[in-house]
Amino acid sequence: MKVLVFGGTRFIGRAIVARLLREGHQVTLLNRGLSPDPFGTRVRRVIGDRRKVETLESAVRKGEYDVVVDVNAYHESETTNVIDRFKNHIGHLIHISTAAVYLIREGLFPPFCESDFHGRLLPKQPGNESSWLYAYHKRRCEEALNRAWEEDRLAFTSLRLPMVVGAHDYTRRADAYLERIMSGGPLLLPHGGLNSWGFLWVEDVAEAVVGNLANSSAFGRSYNLAQRESTTVRQFIELVANLLERAPQLFSLPSEWLEAVGLGTNFSPYSHDHDVLLDCRAAEEDLLFRPTPILDWAEHLVSDFKARWNGVLEAFSATRPFELLLAREVSKIRLPSVATADVSSR
Repeated sequence: MKVLVFGGTRFIGRAIVARLLREGHQVTLLNRGLSPDPFGTRVRRVIGDRRKVETLESAVRKGEYDVVVDVNAYHESETTNVIDRFKNHIGHLIHISTAAVYLIREGLFPPFCESDFHGRLLPKQPGNESSWLYAYHKRRCEEALNRAWEEDRLAFTSLRLPMVVGAHDYTRRADAYLERIMSGGPLLLPHGGLNSWGFLWVEDVAEAVVGNLANSSAFGRSYNLAQRESTTVRQFIELVANLLERAPQLFSLPSEWLEAVGLGTNFSPYSHDHDVLLDCRAAEEDLLFRPTPILDWAEHLVSDFKARWNGVLEAFSATRPFELLLAREVSKIRLPSVATADVSSR
């Protein structure tokens, strides 16, 4: 099949393109040409800013496409531009969305199912502007696709992803933990690392996309994708530390305290004030989605990390000296035992 991929050079997009090529599809990439990729002459390319009409029209002039895979639409206008320019030139539009669309819904509790998308939104609050706006604009992208389906029967499928892990992750979120484990010293866990994720292995995203390029039963619908297991940040750290044959000292500290002392929680990128768990039964039934168990993908994650780590802590490294200082100070605290406290109060 002829497939146009928006982005396609980094992490999720790169994994999708690699899988498309392995399956023998003809791939065209549309991006700004700023990030290197390993595909060489195996792909065609449209270089330009997707927000400019002339870039999209250049892609249209290169021919008809069976499928468009939109990895990096973050605003409604980006999605509506694609709809307007490609609705008469494609058979299927696959949109990569996010589980964050549920996190600004009012009154929701995990696990989230696809129908939870609809309803009142939580107000934007000081301190959550960035995450709220990200979720809001991704919702607007999906709403534009829903309108195009209802009004013009534009065949689309939206895939809502949680925290994705895997090779070539330019965000380096997993590396923040793996590097700290390998470089030694204690690890601080905001709120004890007890928030839960249904993580998602990046190759599972690629398989879901490539395996459903022409799945008409998925047209006009949105699907959750995630692993079956609920995994806390602490469990993730303990698992990968065991695979790295390390036993780091873990310090559980309240997020509010970390914010108050000026450190914050950005050094722990998997920490979150929500449990992000998704009900994926619809994807399992309609898309034949079969996620990789965490015990399997964690081995691949660690193996990839060990092959490329240069021995220097770089990911989210700016705050590491402060983290170590706080850990030393906290370790000095000695609280009286219950028995001692009872005796002294008499």
